[in-house]
Amino acid sequence: MGALDVSLKPATVVCTARILVIEDNASDVFLLNRALKKQDFPFELVHLLSGGDALAFIRRQGAYAGAAIPDLILMDLNLSKYTGEDILREIRAAKHLAGVPVCVWSSSQSRRDKSLLKDLGVSQFITKPSGLDQFMEIGKTIKDLLAGPRAG
Repeated sequence: MGALDVSLKPATVVCTARILVIEDNASDVFLLNRALKKQDFPFELVHLLSGGDALAFIRRQGAYAGAAIPDLILMDLNLSKYTGEDILREIRAAKHLAGVPVCVWSSSQSRRDKSLLKDLGVSQFITKPSGLDQFMEIGKTIKDLLAGPRAG
């Protein structure tokens, strides 16, 4: 018998971070995608344009019945038809999303909004930037949030 070719190199597993983005502004999602690509880590964006789609995803209804659980949920507070508070309450009530960190981004500077988000267990609040350079920094914030400890 011949010798076996055994590699002593450690196995490399590349895990793709699945990020659910609930945002009705396609331009913001485009910029987010660019900001994340600058961070050089594998990710997949799942984009939902409306609060109605978000609720269907959270409730695992219709086209979202078999949807994979995201590693992070990033959502805008100001959505049409449903408020960010409505969506957050649904997320927190969904047992299958219990360990998923939620990051909210918004142009709102309201203290009431920030207090409510804290009460609803939001991991991070990001003020939507006005400039491209500031927007690119969001990629690092999200990468760091994904690398942090997970609730379980």
